[in-house]
Amino acid sequence: MIRNGFTLIELLVGLAIFGLMASAGTALLAGSVAASDAATRLADGAGALARTQALLMADAAQAAPRPWRDGEGRTHAAFSGGDGALFTLVRRGWANPAGMPRASLQRVRWSVEGGALVRRPAPMLDGVAEGEASVLLGGVSAVAMRVHDGRGWQAGWTNPDPQALPRALELMLEGPEIGRIRLVVPMGPGGTP
Repeated sequence: MIRNGFTLIELLVGLAIFGLMASAGTALLAGSVAASDAATRLADGAGALARTQALLMADAAQAAPRPWRDGEGRTHAAFSGGDGALFTLVRRGWANPAGMPRASLQRVRWSVEGGALVRRPAPMLDGVAEGEASVLLGGVSAVAMRVHDGRGWQAGWTNPDPQALPRALELMLEGPEIGRIRLVVPMGPGGTP
């Protein structure tokens, strides 16, 4: 008599093989999801770094030798470091497509806040108000700024002329996610002779 079907041992072997194939497929899928997440994080980091460099280059290239005044009328240098910021500068070229009653000059403050490199433009050149912070790079654990004054690199900017600008600016950033980054940009044409 001929029987159609499988024995219990054959079924158990088939189920074991199917289980191995399913677990291998699951591991492969989990690995590709992890790789996709890592690639997305790297692409986001590269995009954030490119944006940071572009904004830094634009701000430095458009630097204007125009001092600004705070809310009490005190004059501040066109470029300064410290006061809780990496640097503050006045820049040209602030687009005004809506024709608002304001200058084409803009005060911009770069600082590290809560472990992130941020850029904070002021809505008006003079006055105390600062605008919303744009987070440029996260995971910043250490930062240093140097400027080139025409004679060499120095850790701070101490020029008595409030209209003076350095010739170049260097930012060194470090963090567990970003590694060590060095950005060097030339300043606008108003740099110190």
